Formats: sequence, structure tokens, C-alpha cells
Amino acid sequence: MTDDAADRTQAEAALEEARRLLESGRVDDALTQLDALHPADQADVIAELEPEQRAPLLARMPQEALAQLLSYLDEEPRRSVVGELEASVLGPLLDAADRDVAVDVLHELSPERARATLASMRTAAEVAPLLPYADETAGGRMTSDFVALQREWTVDQALSYLRRTRPRAEQVFYLYVVDDQHRLEGVVSLRHLVVADASVRIGDLMTPEVVSVRTGEDQEEVARRVQRYNFVALPVVDEARRLLGVISVDDLMDVVEEEATEDMYRMVGLLENESLLRPAGRSVAPRLGWLLINLLTAFAAAAVVYAFEGTIERVAALAVFMPIIAGMGGNAGIQTITLVVRSLALGEVALQDVRHILQRELVIGITNGVAIGLLLGVLAFGWYQNAGLGVVAGVAMLLNMTTAVTAGVLVPLSLRALRLDPALASGVLVTTFTDVLGFFFFLGLATLMVERIA
Repeated sequence: MTDDAADRTQAEAALEEARRLLESGRVDDALTQLDALHPADQADVIAELEPEQRAPLLARMPQEALAQLLSYLDEEPRRSVVGELEASVLGPLLDAADRDVAVDVLHELSPERARATLASMRTAAEVAPLLPYADETAGGRMTSDFVALQREWTVDQALSYLRRTRPRAEQVFYLYVVDDQHRLEGVVSLRHLVVADASVRIGDLMTPEVVSVRTGEDQEEVARRVQRYNFVALPVVDEARRLLGVISVDDLMDVVEEEATEDMYRMVGLLENESLLRPAGRSVAPRLGWLLINLLTAFAAAAVVYAFEGTIERVAALAVFMPIIAGMGGNAGIQTITLVVRSLALGEVALQDVRHILQRELVIGITNGVAIGLLLGVLAFGWYQNAGLGVVAGVAMLLNMTTAVTAGVLVPLSLRALRLDPALASGVLVTTFTDVLGFFFFLGLATLMVERIA
């Protein structure tokens, strides 16, 4: 059994035990059962409990433990848990939570409740400056919990400062050096600080070349930069290079997951916050909208089939191969889209690379089209003993797979050129091309050769 499977089994067993204890009114025992788990597993248990079951647990859970729990809960269950707490309780709770978690929770509240909660917070002056930044930017992801040193200090003074203030920093692997205007000047690793001579100045110990990000930079770009330089954290600065916050790698792991999920969902027309834990009623309308669009595009394919109705009546065998040709084209297109969207997301390719990308994918599409087309032609001939039908099916397959990879390249790149998300329902658009043109190629060729295949 893998570690992940073992963790899931432990959490599931804890969930069942917690439910049993709560149903029998043994809240304190259920809380003891919960305390024995890691906060991540606690979050799984709390998320699965019904509101009336978890209410007594939340009421008796220590504030520090509850604050830590918030950082491990996914968005939907966290919103549900927070909705069960009064502003007078929620404010002090967010005081004990990480600053970035507090900001995320406040963003999820209604404006009136957010104002009331912020007013009840002791740390409002530290959290409020983080609220204006959009969630998906560096400013929206950063925390103000970091350590800043002065370059004139000695190592002994810096260590004394850390012992005296015991700063609440999300990570202390990097200690940032600022001037009197709080402008970022350098960085010192904790290891170098600890082993350096006490009399050495911080300015002599620091690394002056600091990779940083601006508050408005997209979180996806921030994640790429951390991955590129293999950092544990990145400082966030404003236009004047004043140090405002820090983004740690654990926050960016969430970003990578969110961005990958978002791209995957958008390719098939799902909302980025879609979840199996979300009430079904809230998912119907968004899905229905895209399905109706897909229905309209399906009618375009149906119109092509209708235009060749006479040919199909003369050669009924054509109906057998139509879904094969359209389906194989759609699969080839989805392969290309997935690769292009991922490469765009990782910054591996740009719009100016369109010629190279298209040439590469055409080589692949034509090669695969020839191979699949030949195989389909042989199978069609063997099935119906009709050489003309085999030629039509094989050539149509080649043409449609070539079309598929072309659309798979041009659709996401065109969306990027229009400043839209390249993953935005690209799959729906490309399968429309492959269905419509696949039927057109196949039935058009069959019409031209109908005397030979009828």
C-alpha cells in the first residue's frame, strides 16, 4: 500500500469514527480523535462532515488549531466552514491564521461581512494592504510575514533582533535586506547568517542580485520563476522596489495545481471552480451553456451530412465509417491542443513560434494520417470488398487528421493573440472543425466516386 493510500485509509477511518462519536453525543472524544491527525487529514474529515455534525467540533476546537485548519481546507469546504462562524469569532481566528489565508477568506466573504470581520481583527492594519490585489496576482498570493534586515547591522545585531522580536515569518530560509525606504537591496540565507562571524556586516554578507516579482504579475509567471531558479520563496516588490511581501513555494504548489486544473476544465467548457463537492444546482447552468453551444456546432456537422444525404442513401456503408473518421480527427486535434496549451502555459513557446509549431505538427499529422488512412483503407476493402470505398475512407482520414493538427495549433494560438485564455473551450472548437470537415472530406470524396463505390 502506498503512503497516499495509507493516509486516505487513515482519514476515512477517522471520519467514520468521528461520525460515530458525534452521533452518540461524545463531542470531546471526537475532538480527541481529530487531534491525533495531521491538519491536512483533519481538513479532509471536517470537509466531509455535515454542517450540524461539525458545528460542535468547530465550537470546541482551539483557535490555533482551527486557524491552521483553514489553510488546509479547499475553497468550497472552507467557504462553508467560514459561513458557520460569526464575525466576532472569525476576526480573532484570522488573526491567528497566515496573512495570505486571512486575505483569501476575506475575499470570499460578502463586502458587508468582510468589513465587519476586518473591523474585529487585531491584525487589520497588516491584512488590509493585501486586500486590493487580485487573487491570481503575486500581490494576491503574497504574505506580509517575512524578515527584513538592515545592511548596516552586524550578524550579532541581526541574530539579536531575531531572538528579541521572534518574527512571525512563513519561511525564514531567506532574510531580506532593505534600506531606510524599505527598498529591497539583497538577501541573506539563514544558513550563512548562522555560521558567519558575529562582527560581519549584513551588507557584506548579502547577495545583492535578488530575483523578485512585481505585485501585479500573474501567479502563473511567478510559479514559473520559482521553478526556473529553484527557490523556496520569492520577494514581492512595488514599482519603487519597496519590499511588500513574500510568496513561498508551498503557496505556488497550489498555483500550479490550480492553473493545470483551470486549463483542463476550460478546454472542455467547465468553470475553473467546478468541484464534485459543489452543489449540483450551481453546475447545471454553466455546463448547459457550453453544451448548447456544442449542440449548435453539432448541427453544422449534421448540415454537412444532410447535404450528402443522397450519397449516403446510395452507399449505406458510408455511415459505418463517418464516426471513425470524425472521432480519430478529434483525438488527433486534442493531442495537439493539449501540447500547445501546456507549452503556452509554461512559457515554452510564443506566438512568433507559430510557423515552427505548425510545421512540426503537420509532419506528425500527415505521417499519422498516412498510417491510419492506409490501415482504414485496408480494413474497409476487407470488410466490403470495395476498393473505391477503401480509397475514399483512407484519403478522408489523412485529410481530417491533417486538419485536426492544424486546428489544434491555430485555435489556442489565435485565442492567445486575442488575449484570451488559450485553453478556453479549445477542445469544443477543434472537434467542431474535425467533425464538419471530416464529414465533408469523406462524403465529398464519396460523392465524386459514387459510381465506383455504389
